[in-house]
Amino acid sequence: MSTTKIYVINNLGEKELFSENKIIMSARHSGASLNLAKDIAKKIKRRIKNNTNTYDIYKWIKEMLIIQNPQSSMKYSLKESMRKLGPTGYWFEKYMSKLLESYGYKTKINQIIDGKCTDFEVDVLLLSEKYQELIFGECKYHNQIGTRVNISVVLENYSSFLDLKEGKLAVDFLKQGYKSKRLIVTNTKFTSKAITFANCYGVSLLGWKYPAGKGLEYYIESDGYYPITILPSINELAMAELYERNIFFAKELLDVNIQKQLFKKPLSNVNLQKAIKEAEILYGIK
Repeated sequence: MSTTKIYVINNLGEKELFSENKIIMSARHSGASLNLAKDIAKKIKRRIKNNTNTYDIYKWIKEMLIIQNPQSSMKYSLKESMRKLGPTGYWFEKYMSKLLESYGYKTKINQIIDGKCTDFEVDVLLLSEKYQELIFGECKYHNQIGTRVNISVVLENYSSFLDLKEGKLAVDFLKQGYKSKRLIVTNTKFTSKAITFANCYGVSLLGWKYPAGKGLEYYIESDGYYPITILPSINELAMAELYERNIFFAKELLDVNIQKQLFKKPLSNVNLQKAIKEAEILYGIK
């Protein structure tokens, strides 16, 4: 008995074969049980038609998870929640600075640094005393589905680094035994050419599912550094209001001292009790 093949349109506008296994794996990754993941995949298969957009499939899966497993529904929306760190790249830079601080780096954002010949704006300047590294970080934020960081970004980044590594700051740290490095961080993916060039010339990349097994999502999920935009009640106005108070991670809303500060000086665009309840669900606190 032959099975009719169904094709879907991915985020790059390309056709690819529909895979129940992909749905099961993504649902399982968000914490859904195997039975629930299989049930969702079966329902999607019955509903899907040729040339269905994968973003529509994402929305269907999320709708089912909201009903069956609210915690998994939030975790499943991580990539979307990262796209909400806009509309410009400023909040993404702030978020990344705080995330990298959580992993032991000293950080400064939006620094004007002198190279040998001219100066450059560095999105995030990182210092690792443990590894003796001075890192010039560039953040590339995108809120359009399917956008990727291409080779031209890496080329421009590398050319500026050639000048920066011979500037006063890099030279001074070199005298202390620090090595200068370059890093590009994005909330999306890199093109294959961008990766090839970066690997060839030693430009470090951190993006969605890259490097394999240690992409951006790994560092977010490993210690629960979910952005506050992952909480369903946090809209753009609420996000900006919380960010102004330097609250970027959903788990910060579970900190008793932070809660006291927020209740003492109420937020006009945040339903704080609702957001705290959502954070409790996200982190499995009963």
